[in-house]
Amino acid sequence: MSKTVLITGASTGIGLLAAETLARAGHNFYAGMRQVADRNAGAAAALRDMASRKKLDIRVVELDVTDERSALKRC
Repeated sequence: MSKTVLITGASTGIGLLAAETLARAGHNFYAGMRQVADRNAGAAAALRDMASRKKLDIRVVELDVTDERSALKRC
C-alpha cells in the first residue's frame, strides 16, 4: 500500500536520498525545498529530471518551514 510522504530539505543529503528511496518503494513523494525558483532551482530541476527518467512519483514543492505562510499553503 503506497503512502504519501512529504520531506523538507529534499534538495541535498538525506532528504534527497529519501526522495529517491521512498519513491522507488512506490510512495507518492513531495520534496519540500526553499527557493525553488532561484537558490535551489538547479536542485529542483535535477530532482524532477531524475524522477522523470526513472519514472518515479516525486513532486517538488516550495516549502519553507520557518515561514508560517509558506507552511500553511501546503495544508
